[in-house]
Amino acid sequence: MGFKLQFFVGALLALGGYFIFSSYFSVPEKVEVDEKSWFGPGQPRKDDETIRPFKISVPDEVLNDLKNRLQSARISHEPLEDSNNFYYGFNSRYLQQIREYWLKSYSWKKHEDQLNSFSHFKTQIGGIQVHFIHQKPPSSYQKTYPLLIVHGWPGNVYEFYKIIPLLTDPKKHGISSEIAFEVVAPSIPGYGWSESPHKTGYSQIEAANTFQRLMTRLRFNKYYLQGGDWGSIITVNMARLWPEKILGLHLNMVPIMPFTTFKCAFIHFMGSIFPSLFFSSPNVGPDHNAIEIFKRITIETGYMHLQATRPDTVGTSLNDSPIGLAAYILEKFSVWTNLKENRDFPDGALTKKFTMDELLTIIMVYWVNGNIVNSQRFYREHFLDTRHMQLNSHYITIPVGHASGLNELFDRNPVELSRCQLNITHYNEYYFGHFAAFEEPKILAQDVLDFVKTLQ
Repeated sequence: MGFKLQFFVGALLALGGYFIFSSYFSVPEKVEVDEKSWFGPGQPRKDDETIRPFKISVPDEVLNDLKNRLQSARISHEPLEDSNNFYYGFNSRYLQQIREYWLKSYSWKKHEDQLNSFSHFKTQIGGIQVHFIHQKPPSSYQKTYPLLIVHGWPGNVYEFYKIIPLLTDPKKHGISSEIAFEVVAPSIPGYGWSESPHKTGYSQIEAANTFQRLMTRLRFNKYYLQGGDWGSIITVNMARLWPEKILGLHLNMVPIMPFTTFKCAFIHFMGSIFPSLFFSSPNVGPDHNAIEIFKRITIETGYMHLQATRPDTVGTSLNDSPIGLAAYILEKFSVWTNLKENRDFPDGALTKKFTMDELLTIIMVYWVNGNIVNSQRFYREHFLDTRHMQLNSHYITIPVGHASGLNELFDRNPVELSRCQLNITHYNEYYFGHFAAFEEPKILAQDVLDFVKTLQ
């Protein structure tokens, strides 16, 4: 072996060793968060900490403009003759049906009233007006606990309209429980009725900071967390950064990377070859291996690459076309609810789990607030914030409950992998998909209650 080759091999081994040591064996770095960070307009100044009641009221001119756009919408393409399904994306024939329903049968005012049946508030945090629902339980419960629940993309707080009553008053809805929750459900800044950040850098770590400041302002010193999608990443960040404030964390999506720790990487690799030896669940099938995971992520995450690189470009067209917005978002509600089956149907099986009114209300929350671009920027901020990699190496010591959806696109990590990073004390598997609170609210609410009961 020549000197140059020896030098190259030695350098490669040294670099590999350094990577393994720094990634797996070095002491996790402390992640700094400025609890007075400012993302409002202009120069930082003192927040108005007043908590003000808020009522949703969309002007008629916004609804009339929407109607005009739907009437003049152009859907000029046809599905391929041999692909009348969702394999090429949203089926244009079904999109025409949605357009007709939206114009002739859907009533925003009805769902606006439905949303206003909850107690809404706004307060300024870090220069941003943050919207949140704060729903309290009846006084008849022996024990009540504060619970922060956080949504994701392409959802919003409307996802929780069915689960909030189950959490705040479970007995009224057929769930046997002596405990109930005082629920706080905020809109992530840039989503729903929360103001959008005015400066770069507002990542999921900054959202975690915003929400812990919100809970402090509401005078909750200790509380529970629940999240899925971005909500899971935000609440996991909160548990890592402020563990002294968190009583327990419940997730319906576990945001872990299989190669974050050496142990996790080993279990992931060996479990891909010998699943029955390393994974306890009989539901971990042959699709849990690096090749299948890569194929699934490659096929289903084109949206992520767009939003993580040029969110303002793709978002401009969606913000201008309600039909385009509906196709872009509802395709996710089809495929992410059941990847294996829903793509085969001409209607994406969208109304198998949701009503058309529910789906259109999700779209309407984006449309009437004009904030699809702002919501998509959240992806770019995630990948730009290097603190996420640092936080991933921090083990979560507080109790964690996981309701794992077997039809979930992203959350298919066996519990043995999740336990490499999370202190999972409560685990169950269910046949639901990505939008658990929206799809199976009673199952998810029961699992949250069961998790908290195990900690009493």
